[in-house]
Amino acid sequence: MTGACQRAYAIAGTAMPPPLAEAVRNARARAAVSNGRVLGLARIAFPILAEARIAGIAFKGPFQHRQIHGDPFFCRSGDLDLLVAREDFSAALDAFEAAGFTRREGTSPWWTSALGEVHLVHPQGGVIDLHHRLQQPGCPPPHDLAQFLHAAGRETIGGVEIAFPALAHTVLICALNLTKEFAHRKLSARYAYDFAAGLLKLAAEGQTQAFAKAAADQRLGGTVGFAAALAELIFAIDLPLAQPHSGPRARRPLPGWASREAVLAMAFDPDGESTPWPRRRAVLWALCSDAGLARRAAEFSREQARMIASEAMRLSAGASS
Repeated sequence: MTGACQRAYAIAGTAMPPPLAEAVRNARARAAVSNGRVLGLARIAFPILAEARIAGIAFKGPFQHRQIHGDPFFCRSGDLDLLVAREDFSAALDAFEAAGFTRREGTSPWWTSALGEVHLVHPQGGVIDLHHRLQQPGCPPPHDLAQFLHAAGRETIGGVEIAFPALAHTVLICALNLTKEFAHRKLSARYAYDFAAGLLKLAAEGQTQAFAKAAADQRLGGTVGFAAALAELIFAIDLPLAQPHSGPRARRPLPGWASREAVLAMAFDPDGESTPWPRRRAVLWALCSDAGLARRAAEFSREQARMIASEAMRLSAGASS
């Protein structure tokens, strides 16, 4: 979160301590090299997809950083994340392998089926993370991935047309990433920062209602509500969040286990011995829709079954998480 720290000091008009300033400079240099490689991979990937007549979008990484923070080098990104439709996933894999990419060693059916992704290594370095899902088992997924592809924006980089999500969909992806990392007990603080910054960017551009509609269309009201409550608690701020045609959205109360002290530990120190994690099913319940108890229970049961099936596949394939 060096980029976030740098902005905080700039807003406060205070000079950074020398050790932090050096850390920021080093992080920025690493991001310039790594994210430049990701942008270069995008220029390789999209002609391959175009030749195969496959629609895809580049998400996360420098594309997300530029949309939300106005800076493609805000944070280091290691891989190029690409999303294609599930029905195009096999053809996309074939196209990339025909172009010289190879699957990372250890790829198993658990990766391609349960997680919905595969890592493809370019012969000259760099990795494409090809997805046909945007959420892992254990968290509610988007309802209609085709909307992410159909609403894509486009621009030309180095003579190549690159497709990327609309801003509302980018912020939805931030919510998905935050809840995924939190539910799987990983460092989630920087994802909370991205999501909070994304909501503020939507408000500044008058797109809060459009975002709320996108979340409703994707049946991600529970995910968005929980993600917003987490970010507000972590950063002690009020975030703009609305429902279509209904004015300000009522804040969804966090469960009793989510005190600020506990959430800060979970977000910044997930592996700490004293971090008071709840049971995973308690986190899943908090993520499910609040549109009626019956619907929430059905969503919970469906996602719990998907999580159990994924874990069984992982163990049978001998995959590492």
